[in-house]
Amino acid sequence: MRRTGGEVKILGPVEVCGPHGRAVLTGARQRSIVAVLALHAGTPVAVDRLVDVLWGDDPPRTAVRSLHSHVARVRQALADCGMPGALMTKPGGYQLDAFVDAAAFDRTRDLSLWRGEPLAGTELFGWGRAEIDRLREQRIAALEAYWGDRLDRPNAIEELERLVVGHPTRERLVGLLMRALHRDGRHADALEVFRRLRHRLADELGVDPGPDLLALHTAILRRDPVLHTAKPAQLPARAGHFTGRAAEFAALAGLPPIVVVSGVAGVGKTTFAVEWARRVADRFPDGQVFLDLQRLTPAQALTEMLHSLGVPADRVPADPAALYRTLLHGKRVLILLDDVRRARDVLPLVPGDQGNLLLITSRDALSALGTRHAVHTVSLDLLSEPEARDLLADILGEPRVCAESDATADLVVHCGRLPLALRIAAARLAIRPGRRIADLVRELTRNDPLDVLTVDGDDRTVRTVFASAHRTLSPQAARLFRVLGEHPGASFPADLADAMGPGLDELVASHLVNEMGNGRYALHDLIRLFARQSGDLGDGVERLLDRYLTIAHAAGEVLNPRHDLVTRPHCDDLPFAADRVEVLAYLDAERDNVLHVIRMAARSGLHRETWQLAYLLTGYFEARGNWAARVEQCEHAVKAARALGDQRAEAEMLRGQGIALQMTSRIAEAMVVQRQALVLVREAGDLRGEARLHNNIGNAHSELRQFDLALESYRAAMEVHGAAGDEVGVALARRNLGYTYVRMGKPDLAASPLFAALETFRAKENPRLEAATLMSLGNAFHKLADFEPALGFFGDALRISREITDHRFEADALTGLGVTHLALGDPAVARECLTGALVVCRALGDGHREASTLRELAETDLALGDLTAARDHLAAALTARTQAQDEFELAQVHRTFAGLEGRCGRWTEAARHWAQAVTLFTACRRS
Repeated sequence: MRRTGGEVKILGPVEVCGPHGRAVLTGARQRSIVAVLALHAGTPVAVDRLVDVLWGDDPPRTAVRSLHSHVARVRQALADCGMPGALMTKPGGYQLDAFVDAAAFDRTRDLSLWRGEPLAGTELFGWGRAEIDRLREQRIAALEAYWGDRLDRPNAIEELERLVVGHPTRERLVGLLMRALHRDGRHADALEVFRRLRHRLADELGVDPGPDLLALHTAILRRDPVLHTAKPAQLPARAGHFTGRAAEFAALAGLPPIVVVSGVAGVGKTTFAVEWARRVADRFPDGQVFLDLQRLTPAQALTEMLHSLGVPADRVPADPAALYRTLLHGKRVLILLDDVRRARDVLPLVPGDQGNLLLITSRDALSALGTRHAVHTVSLDLLSEPEARDLLADILGEPRVCAESDATADLVVHCGRLPLALRIAAARLAIRPGRRIADLVRELTRNDPLDVLTVDGDDRTVRTVFASAHRTLSPQAARLFRVLGEHPGASFPADLADAMGPGLDELVASHLVNEMGNGRYALHDLIRLFARQSGDLGDGVERLLDRYLTIAHAAGEVLNPRHDLVTRPHCDDLPFAADRVEVLAYLDAERDNVLHVIRMAARSGLHRETWQLAYLLTGYFEARGNWAARVEQCEHAVKAARALGDQRAEAEMLRGQGIALQMTSRIAEAMVVQRQALVLVREAGDLRGEARLHNNIGNAHSELRQFDLALESYRAAMEVHGAAGDEVGVALARRNLGYTYVRMGKPDLAASPLFAALETFRAKENPRLEAATLMSLGNAFHKLADFEPALGFFGDALRISREITDHRFEADALTGLGVTHLALGDPAVARECLTGALVVCRALGDGHREASTLRELAETDLALGDLTAARDHLAAALTARTQAQDEFELAQVHRTFAGLEGRCGRWTEAARHWAQAVTLFTACRRS
């Protein structure tokens, strides 16, 4: 419909108001024409229908001509007030295009549009009078709906009495007046209103009141509590600066009837619930109730709920739950229950039908509630880093946060992305606009964050919300919580918690411990800090270390039973079977923890536990590497053994430290500690220990390319191992002897000791050393240019290393296969093997192997003509060699780089790399 900028009012005296003022309508006939056209605004009204409504059943013969004349005058009046074109001639009739108050009332039921009797000042017949009756009925129905929701207003009784006077037999109005009087305590007056209606209906119509009114009369006689319904509006105010949670809100778009919002203390459960409740409140027109269940028993909560719904204290029945469900039946009420502790506290408050919404916040997931009802659970996690940053920006202002972006990121970390901690930190900064964010970060770093994250005048701190969750724990769960607070790692396995005592499920349900998946759990950093302050630790650290020692001992028996210096009682409660793959998978998950645990043992002065745990993990590090962490572990272990005065333990951990130093290319340091260990084992008469050290010292000499000294050490190892009756030790020395011959460029001498060692390892069923020997044989045959057997040895080594999940040997075998395929003229397969080796090396954190593999990849790239990839790999190799220093290997990188630059025609750069390579090769030869 085309609007003309004016308004036609028919809900009272007929008026037309245009941009230039009110239209001058002369006489009832003109007002009637405007009114009936307005009733059908935007739609043509036929001439004959207009004649019927204006003149009735007996119109004059001139009615049509008279109608045209009146329409012309109305059209002119509309034009004069600024509404030209509002009244249009249509085929067979007329049409009015304008805003009409009656149409607006149809859409909005806005009673303020009414100014009196509808179509006042008109003279209508037939269907026109019916339209007036229809409008009157709409108005009274709207008034009934309006006052039905407002019976508790002070003027409700007065207004309803006035309406009843005008409509004395309208039962809905009479019922509303009776309810209002009853709520006001005027029970007799309510019954008198019913009596008058019943007499009037009987006298005038010979009928009784309808069943609804009769039921209301009976309820008032009985003082039924159901009559005391109210429309509560109890939702708390929204929290300022709400940020994030878009996915969680989207998941609630379908308005599930029961929602549980759970999460760790301080994560913003109540804030989220109130925000969502406010967003959907208009979809629950019968009211919104808020109850804090932390301070109420279930019975008190139910009574409070009835009071909120309008039931007086003296009308609460013996079975309040039944009345509660009755009051909510057929209604749409939103009920927010905050800080619920147990599912059983909620069960009496679940509405009986689906029209209402029960919204619950709880630290517990309330899984028991889901066994009886369909529950939608929203588990609130910590804010993401961008969301946490946005929250700070909302509170502090974008310019302040942008000015200190690094400090803001640090503040997010110190607050652990916990909304309450972030809000408190922001509040502290907001009251001091001149304070730098970095200053607060420094304060958090130097002091107890739980002490810093407070605001004067607000007792809701991070510590108090954690304490409120802690108070609900059983004694067993509280003890476990205290012990887990001492665990130094980022996460821990379920078996560790179970070994410390019962209570893990309770801690998870209370969101004091987070379930990370794959059987692992974690404490939020601030919760861990609170746990450490939550009670007496007792022997918690000792029990944690004892569990780690038990696990490490059982793992060592599977990975390498030759490491038998430490013995422990057999344990059946293990998280893995006696299977190498299972053991390594378990320890892989714990790899980052073990260094932290050893540090904890050292800090606590538990020297025996410190060195034994480091020792028992030897087999794992032999299989997996991560030698930088191993160096520090052994350093702690050596100090602990010295503190105990245990020379044998000291020697063993010096040996382990030497191996780790050698594997991180710190050969000179490795040689020093190995010789220190050798002195100790000789003093102790430990032949096996002495033989192992000769082997290790030989390995160090070999890495330094001091091959004659290496051979001397290996022969000494063979002799001492033989004297000790250690066949595997003798075989290992032979394997190292053969490997050194290969490195010396004498592969023809390597075959005999290597095949002898291989026979022993197979007889002793030692697959790890079998794989190592097969790789040495592969290298020997590669040097002899007998490539097909070399491929076979490397392939067998790869198969075994993957079977036993020894990633270090897997990387070596893949590298051997790669360089052999390259020698056979198949660079594409070579690249595939070497790329796989590089992935494994990087996962191990083995910089030496990574640098060597990158150089081999560059050689493969050159063979494929991919000069760009070759340059990238060589640049990466040079970078890796800055950490894993090896002059010989570095010389080879420069030699390959020189070849690349020559192929690119960059002769100056090629000469520079050749010069560096020659210098390094010469230095290696001299050393």
